[in-house]
Amino acid sequence: SESKETQKLDYNELQFLLKVQPTAYGRGAPELPKALNVSRAQAIMLGKLAKLSGFQNITDHINSQTEAWQALVSGTISSKEKEGKESKLVFPTGWETDSVTGVRAVFRRMLLAKVFRPEILDTVAAEMISEVFGPSFLGELNDLKLETMVMKETRAQTPVLLVTFPGYDASGRVMDLAAKVGMDKKCTELAMGSPEGFALADTAIEKARQRGGWVLLKNVHLAPSWLSSLEKRLHRLEPHKSFRIFMTMEMNPRVPTNLVRMSNVIILEPPSGLKSSMLRIFNNLPRQRVDRAPAERSRLYFLLAWLHSVVLERLRFTPVGWTKSFQFSEADQRCAMDSIDEWVDRVAKERLNVRPEQLPWDAIQTSLEIVIYGGRIDNKYDQNRMKAFVKKLFSASSYDLDFPLASTHDQNTKSTKPLLPIPDCRNYEGFYKWIMNDMKDVSSPEFLGLPANSRIMLQREQTKRTLDILNKLQAADNDVERASILKEPAITATRRRSITSSLPPWWPRVQKLVSFWNKNIPASVGVIKGASSSAIIRSLQREISMYRNVHRKITSDLKTAGLVLDGKQTATNHIRAVLKTIGELETVPKHWEVRQMSIRMSASDWMQDFIRRIQGINELAKTPEHNIGSKPFWLGGLIGPEAFVAASRQAVAYRRKCSLDSLELKVTISQSSSPLQDDFIFHGLHLHGAACKQNTLTL
Repeated sequence: SESKETQKLDYNELQFLLKVQPTAYGRGAPELPKALNVSRAQAIMLGKLAKLSGFQNITDHINSQTEAWQALVSGTISSKEKEGKESKLVFPTGWETDSVTGVRAVFRRMLLAKVFRPEILDTVAAEMISEVFGPSFLGELNDLKLETMVMKETRAQTPVLLVTFPGYDASGRVMDLAAKVGMDKKCTELAMGSPEGFALADTAIEKARQRGGWVLLKNVHLAPSWLSSLEKRLHRLEPHKSFRIFMTMEMNPRVPTNLVRMSNVIILEPPSGLKSSMLRIFNNLPRQRVDRAPAERSRLYFLLAWLHSVVLERLRFTPVGWTKSFQFSEADQRCAMDSIDEWVDRVAKERLNVRPEQLPWDAIQTSLEIVIYGGRIDNKYDQNRMKAFVKKLFSASSYDLDFPLASTHDQNTKSTKPLLPIPDCRNYEGFYKWIMNDMKDVSSPEFLGLPANSRIMLQREQTKRTLDILNKLQAADNDVERASILKEPAITATRRRSITSSLPPWWPRVQKLVSFWNKNIPASVGVIKGASSSAIIRSLQREISMYRNVHRKITSDLKTAGLVLDGKQTATNHIRAVLKTIGELETVPKHWEVRQMSIRMSASDWMQDFIRRIQGINELAKTPEHNIGSKPFWLGGLIGPEAFVAASRQAVAYRRKCSLDSLELKVTISQSSSPLQDDFIFHGLHLHGAACKQNTLTL
């Protein structure tokens, strides 16, 4: 067996996993076979990985064993692997310059996954957890043994706090447990949120304390002031040994911290997926309401449940599912049910049946796509998506046999292919049984109207979130050590030599970075000469003004940081925060950012990008107004590129003396830099989610 020393993770390998981010900017990308089909960002990451001990031969191995690495880069992921249960991808071996096994070997596979297959990093991480804690550890985590926790591990004075996400009710778990252990007749269930509820809760707690009953308080986050008094009361409580108090709540910072600390906290996340969402909706639907006449009402409720599930599931795929995280909730579903009931009742007039063609489809569609769900959407693109879903589902054809709930585009036949037909059911029981027993696997994003490979994007986002959390944990762990060093008074050269051994590992690297940046960042931001008031010049002046403000902050911080790092000046709280962000988190302070970053960049990559932006804006400032657009420039280097495009339209409309509505924007992808009149040439743009062949966009 390996010694503890060989089982320790290498510090530099850990830093690579947590800190190195994919970026297309920078040097050090090795020459790789084109057949490997990796991006420049991946190649740059590989170049950094090859500098670590044990990885020096990896580039040569890739060039000599290309087929083996191709299998890793382009290998398919099994359904079990997507769920984190197993990994069938084979990681090439033979490139190592040292010999490691066990935890170290699995951790190195994590580094390879980070470079070549970030979407499976969580899967490999699960393998590492199993290697350290045993193969059954993750399974035990997923198995919530609520009965054991409540009956054996919880004292009578200790509350059980069930924290859930919005839209998920955990009270059912408590009631099921009460029935299982014979406490259902001694369990009092109360909803909080009103002064009347406070008095009832106080009475219920006192009775249960004396008789050994259970109390379930729901949505306690709606009563934070009452919770403060409850916390004090629980400290003085002398309850019966069978007494238990349960509280359900959504995550809310107003809940007293001391109450959370004294409780056994269980965080419950609703199961993801269309089937789980459909079951959750039908479990909360009153059977009598669904089965109320006319008989056609039940199918409308089923279609609404499907629509609501699709709408919520697409939020997980933001910005592909929806462009942003709209606040859809169960309230939308309830309002939609009320709207459907109102319109159906108007037409049915207490009849037992209504012909589908007679239902007010236009009114139902309008209320759903514009008022209820569409009322939360603020852009035309997502509005059109919602409109397409509603019009497809809510139509007379939805009562046809084998009406498709979801369809996809078949690339082979170039036609629409149905994925899931609607069940031939006519009441609550029929639809519920179909969801429980007959609803097939609907985990593919195609059921949501998304490309099949959208899951890869979702898994990569999960990987980013995981690494960000680990970064924060590592930063918090090192705060004490870092603070003790940065709070030193001005450090002399002799003093610096005496404490070098106690400096954090990132200190020398930050010294080099700050020194390099101070030498290479442009000294100033350019100025546009002349007094033109054209739309383009006004747009560029706004850009220059914003860049000048950010440039001033950055150069001031870097100058002071350089003096602190050289021991010539005492560090202020502000500079300590700057050094903490650059050194420990390896990113840049928030107040440096010229605009919100869509991806997390390392500090060195970010600064390289910023210097390039300043150089580009200085070049634009020197360009005569009549030449702006005819000379290629980097549109993405502007803080507000959309504002410049709008300004270019205004300039062309003014020059041609026509209205903006009469202009049509045309995009041409070409290697030529010879502009025509009214042309603007941009470079450095990247196309995502599509391909361009012969000036034609294809998915």
